[in-house]
Amino acid sequence: MVGTALCSSSAAALNQIFEVDRDKVMKRTQQRPLVQGTLSMTQATTAAAVWGVGGTGLLYVMCDPVTASLGAGNIALYAGAYTYLKPISITNTWVGAVVGAIPPVMGWSAATGGSMLDPPALILGSLLYLWQMPHFFALSYMYREDYKRGGFAMVPCLESDGEKTSQLVVRYTWYLSTVPVVATLAGV
Repeated sequence: MVGTALCSSSAAALNQIFEVDRDKVMKRTQQRPLVQGTLSMTQATTAAAVWGVGGTGLLYVMCDPVTASLGAGNIALYAGAYTYLKPISITNTWVGAVVGAIPPVMGWSAATGGSMLDPPALILGSLLYLWQMPHFFALSYMYREDYKRGGFAMVPCLESDGEKTSQLVVRYTWYLSTVPVVATLAGV
């Protein structure tokens, strides 16, 4: 848990480093440490590096190389692909959901010695992936004006009536409702 938390902290710090200018114009992120100047860019970069190396190293030593690779890969996916895509493509939401689905797979991998393709791991990952979609679409609709100010390409920012957003919430809620059935049929 500590290794996963450190990897997550590293990814979050890197995201805030890369988005400090966007965070300055969004109401919900204006209190972040880099925006407020309570942390310097050097301090944030050092923390991100220490947490990333420490978390990945801890997962490698205390768990296994697969779990450590998932942790390092998730840092890169969040701070790299997801953060990069946020201002240019609505696909950022789907990439971000992968980031959220990986930690339970890491937990399964750590508990089983490196197995991440077992049905329980795939079901756990699918559950988190699918849950995040209605959750985030609802949040991004609620904060759509803030996301627009920040220049982010979120589905609710690109529509006037919320129709596509609500359709996505309903669609992914239906997908999510199949997970218990699949888990039961798979004996998980």
